[in-house]
Amino acid sequence: MAIVEVTSFFRGGRRSTNWYLRVRSALTPYGAIASNLPAHGTIVDLGSGHGLLAFTLVLASDRREIIGIDHDLERVRLAQAAALNLPPASRPRFELSDLGEALRSFGSASLTGVAMVDMLHYFDRVTQRTLIEEAARVLAPGGVLAVREIDADAGIKAAFNRLYERLATGIGFTQSGTRTLSFRGAREWTALLEAAGFSVRSQPCGPPFLADVLFVAQRKL
Repeated sequence: MAIVEVTSFFRGGRRSTNWYLRVRSALTPYGAIASNLPAHGTIVDLGSGHGLLAFTLVLASDRREIIGIDHDLERVRLAQAAALNLPPASRPRFELSDLGEALRSFGSASLTGVAMVDMLHYFDRVTQRTLIEEAARVLAPGGVLAVREIDADAGIKAAFNRLYERLATGIGFTQSGTRTLSFRGAREWTALLEAAGFSVRSQPCGPPFLADVLFVAQRKL
């Protein structure tokens, strides 16, 4: 099911929310991200927001169990309401929680996939490392961590990303737990993932005028 159909689950909501979801869908290739995650097993979408990736994942494979976790009560409520458009057996589950605490609650090697899309830069560098290390712990060997982040070394493209993020946080569409945003270059993100025990490949993941990169990190066997 295409992402435009996923956004239709939210029809009837506030105009500002619908506008935001349309923009997010245009800027984020959820289908491409989903295709890089395992087609089976339990996958956690950490920082799931309204659930656009979670819905894309569950609709693309009925062998996935999807758990979306976010710290924003309103977005979790909207995602839960949108999930009612699906049959009970096909619904992703959405939970309200601190992201770090939620990840720590999973057993070692208990997941096949973890997604962190556009969320690590809202945390300081120490927390970024901790979240990636926790993802390595909870993933089974061969499991995949999909991270989309900004390549801070990409010049003018990265400047457009920073502007978008500051506008989104400034008007309240995105909530940041810190006052500053912590960006890294693509090489630094790759090194951080490799240090946690992943093999990493990366690819552009967004409009050509932005510096978004998808890092597909596989837990080493």
